[in-house]
Parts: sequence; C-alpha cells; structure tokens
Amino acid sequence: MYGIIDYEKVEITVLEKKASAPIEVVPWTIGQTIFGTLITLIPWMLFSLYLVSQGAKSASPVRLSPQRDLADSVFVFIVSSLIEAAFLLAPFYFAYKTTRVSALLEHRQSMWFVLGLRKFNVAMSLALVLLLFIAFIFINDIYSILISTFHLHLQTNDQVILQESKNAPFSTYATLFVSVFVAPICEEMFFRGFVFMGLLRAMPVWAAILLSSFLFAIAHVDLGSFAVLFIIGLALAFVRWRTHSLWPCVLLHLLNNAIGTVLILLVMWGLTR
Repeated sequence: MYGIIDYEKVEITVLEKKASAPIEVVPWTIGQTIFGTLITLIPWMLFSLYLVSQGAKSASPVRLSPQRDLADSVFVFIVSSLIEAAFLLAPFYFAYKTTRVSALLEHRQSMWFVLGLRKFNVAMSLALVLLLFIAFIFINDIYSILISTFHLHLQTNDQVILQESKNAPFSTYATLFVSVFVAPICEEMFFRGFVFMGLLRAMPVWAAILLSSFLFAIAHVDLGSFAVLFIIGLALAFVRWRTHSLWPCVLLHLLNNAIGTVLILLVMWGLTR
C-alpha cells in the first residue's frame, strides 16, 4: 500500500549496500602475512648485515679513480635496486594469489587495489603528508641534539654514506638515487601495503601500527637511527590507515629520504658541514 514504509526492507537494503561497499580488509590471512614477513625480512636482514660487514672490511682510505667509481656506481645501483625489489615479492605473490579466489572485496580481481594503489582524497592527504614531513624535520633535529648533548656514540647510515662519499662520490650518488626513487615504493608496498594491512586481520589498528613500525625500524639494520625510523614507521602506517591509499605513504617516504639526500649532497659539495 502506498504511503506505508516497510522499515524491515529498508534496513535490509541499507545492510546490503554496506556489505557491497569496498572495505579495508585484505584477502590474505594473518598466517600468510606472518609467513611473507619472515621469508622476506630474515634473508634481507642477514644479507644487509653481510654487506655492512664486507663494507667495513673493504673500506679504503684511497679515493677511487673516476672511471673505477663510475663503473662501481652502476653495480651499486643494480644491486641496491634488486635488494629493495625483494620487498615486492611477498606482496605481489599473496595479493595475486588471494585476489583470484577471494570474495572479500568488490575489486577482488585487482591486486593493485588490495595493495593500496588506489584513488585518495588529494587535499586531505597532501595536508597530512606536509604536516608529518615538517614534523619529521623537527624530530630529526631533536634527535641530533640529543645525540650531541649526551655524547651518544651512535653511527647512522647517513654518516656511513658520508664517509664513503669522500672516496666514491659516484657510487654514493647511485645509493642516494635508489633511496629516494626506488626504496619508498618497494618498502611502502611491503610494510604498509602488505604487513600492516595483513596484521589488521588479527589485531586492532594501534597494535598493527606499532608492530609494523617496529619491523620497519629493525629492517634497516641501523641502530643509530632506530628511534627515528620507528617514529617514521608510526606516521607512515597512520597515513595508510587514514587515507586508505598507499600513494600518500610513498610520497611522505620519498620526501623524508629526499631531504636526507639533499643534506648529504650539501656536505659532499662543501656547501655545509
């Protein structure tokens, strides 16, 4: 009869619409998340520690010739890029495997969508990224002051790169290029696109943010920068959760690495100390 509202049907219709809307639940399980994390991080960290030890042994006080340094820079670029690309294996494998059979998402056939490569609110995301980027600058300054004030004997990866730049500037340029344009994409795909979102299947947001940030910090094998890396990980995970997209995370990560690269280049070129 016209004019009579069937509230039961209205409620069912609303629930059906909610159920059909895209939700922030990835198709891979917590077990697959743990497995993918372990098979990625354990070999990656062991290899990184090996490279650090070999670099310490082979460090030469003699400046390399431009020809030798240029040749080495190509090798450094290829190896560094491949090491970073290792972060893509688990996300791509599990996203591709699970999106073929999962019925959790409306966009279940797109592995890129479940990994976070999707549209986002540009204005809100850029404002958040800019705010956190400024915060990163202050955090790094405060951390440097604390190290200097308390005379902490902590060596960061940036300091190691600066030392190497004196004898191998071209190789240093290759390392910095990878850190700005390759690392943000690969690391965000793994830590925020795969690990963080996978952890949300089994724990609350705050716990997933903390754990994924801890893994992000230790994966860099940089004890001197662990605290700062952990804070950066917290911010990046929050951005992924808040914006529902991986692109703002990549942008924030890129900006953070870029400012560090600029500071290193200024020292290399004698423009600052």
